[in-house]
Amino acid sequence: MQLLGTSTVQCREGSFRLGRGEWILLDHRSDPHVQTDRLGICMGLHFSADPIAALGEGANPLYAGRGRMCRDDMQIALRLWRRLDVVPDGRVTVRNDLRPLLLLMADLQRDIVTQAHRCPGRSLEQRAGLMARLQVSRLHLEGHPQLDHGVDDLASVAGLPARYFSRVFQAVYGLSPLSFAGRVRLDHAVRLLREGTMTLDQVAVICGFKHRGTLVPALRAHLGLGRMEMLEDRIRSLVSPRYPSPRDRC
Repeated sequence: MQLLGTSTVQCREGSFRLGRGEWILLDHRSDPHVQTDRLGICMGLHFSADPIAALGEGANPLYAGRGRMCRDDMQIALRLWRRLDVVPDGRVTVRNDLRPLLLLMADLQRDIVTQAHRCPGRSLEQRAGLMARLQVSRLHLEGHPQLDHGVDDLASVAGLPARYFSRVFQAVYGLSPLSFAGRVRLDHAVRLLREGTMTLDQVAVICGFKHRGTLVPALRAHLGLGRMEMLEDRIRSLVSPRYPSPRDRC
């Protein structure tokens, strides 16, 4: 969880940049490396066992994924973090200490849980297992926005047959894998342009476009711009992303 500033997370799933209020949950095999900026504060926990055991029976699974917290959730997370009984080597001494923080994480994943209900399967365990595979594939997409992803490659990451993966992915997320990959590349382009350190030509190459001539029309369509609206003005208006209020999250 990013409380202040920004951090870059390098892991098996790719590279992720966390801004204030953003969170990421990774698989225990991800081997993440976190680099914060000079004023950044990033709060993290590594679980040596299944966190579901700490959540208790009947709790929803925790999935790999990303999201954003509102200010109220950030304050709650910070208070819960300060309450943890952490010994000098960084370990939490009592597993029950983790339960409130894990319940907050489960609550932050409500959208993912809702999407999991769209997965095929006769039991909750089957749907949860399939959703976990899809989330790993989605994180791979978001962590490598510069790559030209193919359905076969993404299905391999999820460990599913390509045709079945494509059908289930669209049913759960509402977009085909390739359409979702295109949206991820455009979101990444917008973020780079917001930071203002690269030209359109540089951003186009980094995000997998041949040149700015192919990037600009795609960005205009992605942002819903009319003919007379200026792309630069819209990008500038996105500099300060709005934090969702508790009402937005409900």
